[in-house]
Amino acid sequence: MKRKLMLLLTCLFVGIGLATAQTQRVTGTVTAEEDGLPVVGASILVKGTTVGTITDIDGNFTLSNIPASAKVLQISYIGMQSQEVAIKPNVKIVLKSDAQLIDEVVVTAMGIKRSEKALGYSATSVKSDEIAAKRASDVMSSLSGKIAGVQISNTSSDPGASNSVIIRGVSSLSGSNQPLYVVDGVPLNNSSTYSSDGLNSGYDFGNGANAVNPDDVENMTILKGAAATALYGSRAANGVILITTKSGKAQKKGIGVEYNGGLQAETILRYPEMQNEFGMGWNGNHTELENGSWGPRFDGSLQLWGNVYNNSQKLKSYVALEDNIKDFFDTGIRYSNSLSFNGATDKSDYFVSFSQISNDGMLPTNADTYDKYTFSARGSHTAGNLKFTTSINYASQRNKFATTGQGLSMINSLYQTPRDISIIGLEDLNDPFNTPGYYYTPYGVTNPYYILENNLNTYKSEKIYGKFEAEYSFLEYFKAVYRIGLDSSNSSRKLGEPNLELLFPDTPNWSNALFGHTGQVNVEKDNRREINQDFLLSFAKKVSDFDVNALAGFNYNERTYSSVETTVTGLDIPTWYNLSNSANTPKVEEYSSRRRLMGVFGQIDLAWKNMLYVTATARNDWSSTLPKGNRSFFYPGVTGSFVFTEVLPESLRNVLTFGKIRAAYGKTGNDASPYMIDPIYAQALASGSGFANVTFPLQGTNAFSLGNTLGNASLSPEITTEYEVGLNVALWNGRVSLDAAYYNRNSDKQIFSLNMDPASGYTAQNINLGKIENKGVELLLSVRPIETKDFSWDLSWNFTKNNSKVISLPEELGGIATIYGLTGSTTMYAIVGKPVGTFKAEVADHDPNGNIVVNAATGLPVAASEYAICGDMNYDYEMGLSTTLKYKNVSLGVDFDIRQGGVMYSRTKDINYFTGNAIQTAYNDRNTFIVPNSVNKIVGTDGKVTYVENTTPIESSSVLTYWDNGATDMGSYSLIDKSYIKLRSVVLGWEIPSKWLAKTPLQAVKLSAYGSNLFVWTPSSNTFIDPELSSFGNDLSGKYGEFTANPSSRKFGFNLMVKF
Repeated sequence: MKRKLMLLLTCLFVGIGLATAQTQRVTGTVTAEEDGLPVVGASILVKGTTVGTITDIDGNFTLSNIPASAKVLQISYIGMQSQEVAIKPNVKIVLKSDAQLIDEVVVTAMGIKRSEKALGYSATSVKSDEIAAKRASDVMSSLSGKIAGVQISNTSSDPGASNSVIIRGVSSLSGSNQPLYVVDGVPLNNSSTYSSDGLNSGYDFGNGANAVNPDDVENMTILKGAAATALYGSRAANGVILITTKSGKAQKKGIGVEYNGGLQAETILRYPEMQNEFGMGWNGNHTELENGSWGPRFDGSLQLWGNVYNNSQKLKSYVALEDNIKDFFDTGIRYSNSLSFNGATDKSDYFVSFSQISNDGMLPTNADTYDKYTFSARGSHTAGNLKFTTSINYASQRNKFATTGQGLSMINSLYQTPRDISIIGLEDLNDPFNTPGYYYTPYGVTNPYYILENNLNTYKSEKIYGKFEAEYSFLEYFKAVYRIGLDSSNSSRKLGEPNLELLFPDTPNWSNALFGHTGQVNVEKDNRREINQDFLLSFAKKVSDFDVNALAGFNYNERTYSSVETTVTGLDIPTWYNLSNSANTPKVEEYSSRRRLMGVFGQIDLAWKNMLYVTATARNDWSSTLPKGNRSFFYPGVTGSFVFTEVLPESLRNVLTFGKIRAAYGKTGNDASPYMIDPIYAQALASGSGFANVTFPLQGTNAFSLGNTLGNASLSPEITTEYEVGLNVALWNGRVSLDAAYYNRNSDKQIFSLNMDPASGYTAQNINLGKIENKGVELLLSVRPIETKDFSWDLSWNFTKNNSKVISLPEELGGIATIYGLTGSTTMYAIVGKPVGTFKAEVADHDPNGNIVVNAATGLPVAASEYAICGDMNYDYEMGLSTTLKYKNVSLGVDFDIRQGGVMYSRTKDINYFTGNAIQTAYNDRNTFIVPNSVNKIVGTDGKVTYVENTTPIESSSVLTYWDNGATDMGSYSLIDKSYIKLRSVVLGWEIPSKWLAKTPLQAVKLSAYGSNLFVWTPSSNTFIDPELSSFGNDLSGKYGEFTANPSSRKFGFNLMVKF
């Protein structure tokens, strides 16, 4: 009986156990060790089964119907270390950060995706959030000051203007120094449209990369060194910027629609600091027709001023109008909208976007506007082993620009306004006194409002670029790719100036200011097309402890360019800007070129145990711009990296999470321009024997002559050879990281047009002679001092020091070559042994003790017999400081851009010295004074030179001459210190909590307020301009400086981002 009872109880308990153990139920929470936050979307899988789930928005999960035999849960999440835990009813899992987070995937040359830790060279990757946060109109402005070794400058504050991007210093004296832009594997033409006459008619309508919509960019990779860019051969000497655009993604929630819209205001940032003690006049006296402030001290009296019209003249109070310049400028307004649609299935994806920017700058009227529209459509489809990808992008641009420079430009007229003249009082153009004929001064300037209303400078462009790509995978390890890309653009620029001579006859200013201004129309139309084809074959296989990746390919590139420029002068209808509006014969210039480049290339990557990496690359190019027997050039590259933390003990790796040393060597080229190897024919020009030259066509007869530049059958590309070594270190799972690099770049075979003896029949020949060296250090330090569940604080600091040096130049040049300058004035040179861009200018003579030599009769400084070196264009160093604070859904980011050293030319300083408006010109209340530390030079009859203390004061009547001559700096006074600290950006963002949106169709909403270039601090000696500005384009000549550029601006606005 007892046994029967025990058997019954045993069966009962076993039955209950079987009933309850057939399935199990587990609940749990997954959080991150780093910050304690829930891990959303972590994978929870019952080991050995297909039963699983993912964590919800709070990191919670529930698993039911777990087989009774199951014992272990597997938890995984991208970027975190996977875990296995025993099954029990309730579990709490804490995931640790994976050290492999440091090993991000980076897009490299030819679109190859590689592990970041495998790279043996310097490459900086920037994500879409960093690019879009500042709401810039282009893709590069938002990165200024943020990338070590990459100098990004805004050449103008005018809407739509170009950026200058210099990577690791200037390497070419005659060719381009801008990097190659590659969008989704296809080169993008980045030509800039700026004035070739920045002295008289400066403008900047932007560069090709501005066509890319920043909201379309997924990430950007900046390849700096020759080893990184060697696969691009003859086009890669200046670095490569790889842009990867967004693609469609599967939508777990929502419909894949994103909208960005915002409003931005723009105000004047930096303009000259003016004196407010002296007003209209000359040599200390009142004058009624004057463009200078060399009159007596302000006394509040009533003064007649300006021309007489209809027996009447204007009257004004002789007082300073401190803000007369500032009040002229408006608040610029920009509004922007961007809309995208995207989606994906397991076989296909698509992405479509539209964007619009309308910007009316800070000049009164609509003389500085910028309108840009973009459309993009891209997608891919996979069918078995085949994958097809295509994209098409369209950009339309419309600009208006107020030309800069000397003469009748708006800004030149503005700066030549006496301190007691109300500029906004000149706005009414119905007032005869405000017209050019009766304007208050006839001395080479006129009413800035009249210029804005009546002068024309417009630009229109359209650009279409895209690609088609077919990819085929076969034999498990191989992949073949064919890609064809197109970049086609056309543009039209139109400039018009009224016939002032015809409009204002018999007026007081006609003879002095308006005669000869007969009006003109200038129209230029450009067309560019680039076709690029790539054939790629890749191989990838793991062999034991080795990973082997290889690539071989062929590239064909063709670029065509054509332009027609037509100018007519002497307009019959004074303000009708049409080429038919003149009886004069139009001047027409036409140019066209076609160039081809073919290359074969290969690359092999070897990796051993995720520790040791070696990469070898090679490319051979054949260029049509080079002589037939000398067209082939070889560009090798080799890199290596060693992840030394792989051999460290686990205990040490808890602190030193990641460490890598790397080294790289490579060669790249800068191809010759078309038509440099043979002399070309040009329209003839005959000397007038001292009188005006005779131009053709003449009386129905045309003539051509052989060009005066002799070709060169041995011309080659400029060759850049570079090596670099670097170190990457990360501590405490990336809380502290350091990226350091040293590089040495030599750019040899500089292309020069060397002067020849005219008796040879030529005046110059294109040759390869000259070498430039750039070497320097790049540092990037990132720190996260605080990280909690709700709060984090990130800091980053980047530092660049580049030393530039001209190693050699052709002997015939005598060790010096002109880069850019003004005839008989301050000029920028390449001088052997000196940095590229060294300035020479007039300086005052000094005695051996450094005292200034002055004229014994006038007390004015005496110029030295020779121009002296007065600095160079290069910064001593560049730094960027960034900090980001995040609290829950609120973030605040602040970026500083710091540049120290270097000089540049400034006509803004020059003209404000001349007019007596600059604050410096009020020195000593313009009373008589003796130049401090000055001496007189005495030359004896025997030729012996002695110096005695100067006792001759500068008279009040000569103060004007003293400042116009440049004071004690003489001609070098127009050079200013380029140093600055700029508050580059401030971005405050708030992302609405997802819980608030749970019952709406909205997936995400983010509000942001931002500011760009909010403040600039410069040395006390620079009270004139923002030293980032230029009037001469975005390349080497642009480093010369500015020739009365429009003032810089600060921007601030807000943006709304919504995802559906």
